[in-house]
Amino acid sequence: MQAPHQRQILNSILEAIGNTPMIRLNKLPKEDGVECEVLVKCEFLNPTGSHKDRLGLNLVETAEKEGLLKPGGTIVEATSGNTGLGLALAGAVKGYKVVTVALPKASSEKCDLIRGFGAKMIRAGTNLSFGPDSMYAIAEKITKETPGAFYTSQFTNKANPMTHYRKTANEIVDQCGGKLDYFFMAPGTGGTISGGGRCLKERLPNLKIVACDPVGSAIGGGISAPFLVEGVGKDTVPPNVDLKIMDDWVKFKDKDAFDAARRLMKSEGMSIGGSAGGVLWSALHYAKEKKLTKDQTIVVFLPDTGRNYLTKFLSNEWMLEHGLQTEEEYRELMIETPPLKYFDEIQLKDIDCKILVCVKLGRTIGDTWDLLQKEGILITNETGNVADNNYKGLITSKDALLAVSSGRTKYEEKIDKLLKTDYQLISNKLKVSTILKILECREFLLFQKEGSKEVCILTPSDIMAKMKKPMQMLNEFNINCLLYTSPSPRDLSTSRMPSSA
Repeated sequence: MQAPHQRQILNSILEAIGNTPMIRLNKLPKEDGVECEVLVKCEFLNPTGSHKDRLGLNLVETAEKEGLLKPGGTIVEATSGNTGLGLALAGAVKGYKVVTVALPKASSEKCDLIRGFGAKMIRAGTNLSFGPDSMYAIAEKITKETPGAFYTSQFTNKANPMTHYRKTANEIVDQCGGKLDYFFMAPGTGGTISGGGRCLKERLPNLKIVACDPVGSAIGGGISAPFLVEGVGKDTVPPNVDLKIMDDWVKFKDKDAFDAARRLMKSEGMSIGGSAGGVLWSALHYAKEKKLTKDQTIVVFLPDTGRNYLTKFLSNEWMLEHGLQTEEEYRELMIETPPLKYFDEIQLKDIDCKILVCVKLGRTIGDTWDLLQKEGILITNETGNVADNNYKGLITSKDALLAVSSGRTKYEEKIDKLLKTDYQLISNKLKVSTILKILECREFLLFQKEGSKEVCILTPSDIMAKMKKPMQMLNEFNINCLLYTSPSPRDLSTSRMPSSA
């Protein structure tokens, strides 16, 4: 059966939201020894690339009906990115201003897309759910200070679960013809799994709902800890999460999620985000472990697109830098040019690198200003002593300058507000040729030398300073590069204009 938008001309892009396809997986289940039928609900095919388009539209239309959002008003939301995109889309079409507050770990792709729709985007000072720098506190403050503003509050707004109770779940049941034994979904705000799950169980009383939760999330139990997957899991259980709906749980690691997302892309041709990868890994793992049979059907909910993470898990350099890929795996994916061999003669341990100065948390920005100006980057811990190791995060002169100049913070506030906690230390065992590839998309890298607790900062200049006979090496390097990469005359004659793809 054709979806409505395949049969007619639509009045706006908002009418293209929903009615996403259900697709059978053919290769991955066989590769993993899974016998049951595995179907995926492709929410990444919504207009902005996620199921949060459904939510964004319903939050706006519900607020309009209830008189909470007036013409010319401002929509405010705290988001990991996708709900911000859904609201920015709805706001652009309906003529509302939109202000979103995103987590620090939200991908740059999502943040840039939000701005592309004409919305304003602010990054919160912490990934945590509490404190004055949390995205919730900032969103509430903006709402109070902005005339005509409405805070959609997806984590508490009951219009969130109703979005999926009324439509998404019914789509799933109808697409499966009522034949569905297990439904796999990762809770974030709780709207889809709680609202959609309630409808699914009303229509299919024997259905089992399996919640998939990142290791480090408190929703499915366990100790709260940082994790890299975006859009799912929290350090607290959001009000819209109805734990009674869930029949079983699977915990997945960052690497499980990202590897599964990359596998699906290569095997089945679908580009999905990390949270979708986590759900997919959980479903395949669960189906094999529980020995689900050929006459059983499972649906895997894939919430968003991989295009929102091009600089994250779809980047081999990012995966290597975060310890999610071995150097051997990384080098298998590289196109190694002959000149790279010169740089493997240089040992990382022999490169003279600047050691980062360690400062104690709790200092004020004003007290640290001159040191930041001099050093550029500082590393922090509870004591300010490198012997204690246990580093808490980085502070950069750039972040301090922008925070103070924009009015987001003041000199007398603590440096803790400026902490960057998503930095990674690369392995000191990496070959320099591998490091050079990572530096193509990084300004610097951090590592610890063997047996040392000090953190070193590595820049391209440090590697250049260690090169032996630099002119001779560079001459040979350039000649080999030309031999390796020069296009043929035929290539030149057909490459004047870039492709429009």
